[in-house]
Amino acid sequence: MLPPGIFIWKSGKKEIAVPTDLAVLKDSHPLWASDISKFEPWVKYDGFTGPVGSLLQSATRSDLTIVVTGVCKSTMEVARDLVNNGLLREWGVVISVEQSSGRGQLRRPWFSAPGNIHASIVMPSPPLEGEWSTRLPYLLPLVAGHVFGEVLEGLGAKIQIKWPNDFLQANLKVGGMLIEDQNDLVILGLGLNIAESPSNEFMREDYSVQAGRLEVPNHLLGPLSLLEILVSRGKNVYGVLLDELVPNQFISTAANRLAWLGQSILVQEGGTTPYRAIIKGLSPKGELVVYHGGKETVIYSGSIFPL
Repeated sequence: MLPPGIFIWKSGKKEIAVPTDLAVLKDSHPLWASDISKFEPWVKYDGFTGPVGSLLQSATRSDLTIVVTGVCKSTMEVARDLVNNGLLREWGVVISVEQSSGRGQLRRPWFSAPGNIHASIVMPSPPLEGEWSTRLPYLLPLVAGHVFGEVLEGLGAKIQIKWPNDFLQANLKVGGMLIEDQNDLVILGLGLNIAESPSNEFMREDYSVQAGRLEVPNHLLGPLSLLEILVSRGKNVYGVLLDELVPNQFISTAANRLAWLGQSILVQEGGTTPYRAIIKGLSPKGELVVYHGGKETVIYSGSIFPL
């Protein structure tokens, strides 16, 4: 098991990630060049030999285990492989310079430009007892959105959540999340546009929310620096939330961060004809509650757009 620290995956399984080194990372984007310099010196990590190949470790201390890769298919796959090889535990993180097959909601392609954050986080198991033990699996997307929204807000970036899993800043989509659960291993994919955002042509034709670049006032942070802050502080926010709030209290809190709460939206469920509705809040399981056709309705899955 890798100890807490920040590592660069210098070589390894080429089928899931291209081996990288300091020069390649620095050349990939100015924000990465800044981060590599910030976390110097980097030294060879001799504490492990095995399927991961060789690693460089930053001398900067961290409470997290963060593994940096070069170009990979998806950080989800790299994180899953490291967990399966006994190298990454809960709250372990993988971040890549670029993804060749990044995916978002409904497995749509995810824009993965160098300089942006494309990362995957190994989430802890739900508590063994109490209300969160049964309800956290349903509410985890909202919990994660709230946690990272709180951290970003602490940095000065006001964030709203576009249900179910997108981050909005000033009504622009600046990031999103994806949660995958396989064999009780839950991995959260996190993408944030901090260097550039996709053009409107890249977005879906029916997607009416324009993409934007995350603005963090008074902070110039590279992808590795911002990710370390997000997960380190987010881990603490997550723990306090589960300790101090019961699920129903959290639902009320999370609803206040919803984009367009109380406003009219367009709802697209599957292949059905879009319809107008007003966002009213969240159900006990985290589904979106809207007012439509003279009554409140629960949306279990689908897309919403502002009017």
